[in-house]
Amino acid sequence: MTTKSLTEVKRRGVEALAALRSDNKAESLHAAQNLIGEAKDFGLNLRDFLTLAIDVPKSEHADRFRDGDGFLDGYEATLAYLNLPVRDDFARGIVLDAAVDTFQTYPGTRALFPEVIDDMLRWKYRQDQLETTQGIVSQSRTVSGVEMISTVVDDAEEDYQVHRAVGELARIPVKTIRTGQTAVSFYKHGGGIRYSYEFARRARIDMLTPYQNRMMREVERSKVWAATSILINGDGVNPAAPVVKQSSFESSATSGKINRRALVKWLISRAKAGTPVDTVVGNWDAYIEWLELFAVNGQGIRSDADDAAAQGFQFGGVPILQGRVNFVLSSAAADGTLIGFSRGDTIEELIEAGSDIEESERAISNQSVTVVKTVNAGYKLNFSDTRSIFDFSA
Repeated sequence: MTTKSLTEVKRRGVEALAALRSDNKAESLHAAQNLIGEAKDFGLNLRDFLTLAIDVPKSEHADRFRDGDGFLDGYEATLAYLNLPVRDDFARGIVLDAAVDTFQTYPGTRALFPEVIDDMLRWKYRQDQLETTQGIVSQSRTVSGVEMISTVVDDAEEDYQVHRAVGELARIPVKTIRTGQTAVSFYKHGGGIRYSYEFARRARIDMLTPYQNRMMREVERSKVWAATSILINGDGVNPAAPVVKQSSFESSATSGKINRRALVKWLISRAKAGTPVDTVVGNWDAYIEWLELFAVNGQGIRSDADDAAAQGFQFGGVPILQGRVNFVLSSAAADGTLIGFSRGDTIEELIEAGSDIEESERAISNQSVTVVKTVNAGYKLNFSDTRSIFDFSA
């Protein structure tokens, strides 16, 4: 189904959501179904749709939704209007129990249940993610439809000379970006927790925090695995990353241990090729090797690498000892390997717009409440020559 243009979204005051608070349960549910349906038409989740559709200054009692000199955004005003707090604030008489009462009394408001749970988690302490795509992808974009994998074609090298300035009337080297015939593959990452509505009547909503934390960590880990697979195997248009063995740089290197000299030679070779490495991905065992490579020993004596760094020495111009080559954890990486690439031009993350709206549909469908956190994400490579796998296993 083709999504509507966002320019067609009808702006309205927050009172347009009054039917969600109807004492008639059927009317409340019907209003929620209409709201979800409208958000789906535009390919948006409820948070984004309400932010765009609710025009707070148009509301009858707009002053209730002021935030300093301005106003709350449409989504925040909706939560305030429906009495759905996401945190305890006793000074203002706001407690999370109010959200439980709202969900019990007006079943249509349960369409916002997944959003309220997620906001509550953002407010409370969230454990840092150890495995995350943030250090891998160059950027994360939201797309509303099918995205094709693009290819980059360079002009023939004989048409220009890259080591000289472009002369008058000379041809400037140009890269052509073409749309391919292969679509980016999207996969659903996520999980859910189901509990009975009777259970919810007797429990505070914030008791879900540890379970939601676990679920969020599993979602992010799943995305890291998908991104790692693309880095290693390619995306269907760009081929798999080439593999170089540590022994090809240093024949005396010990199998299963990262040899510092071999590692620096590999990094220099990537820089010489015009694709310097600023990010390496490895699993937990590789991370231990990486730490030991530059660690201070137990007696407080600096390693050779630290001595070189203290003197400002950089091997071949590759500033690994200055900490500018970042290590990113991925338990999906193969044992004894490091995946090296330049983060800024290698891999993109694409999030399918509105892919989590079905969570809201589940929340109002039956008497068992399901808290679901899903993300439809796909990954594509920008260039085929920015990746290299350093194999120190043999």
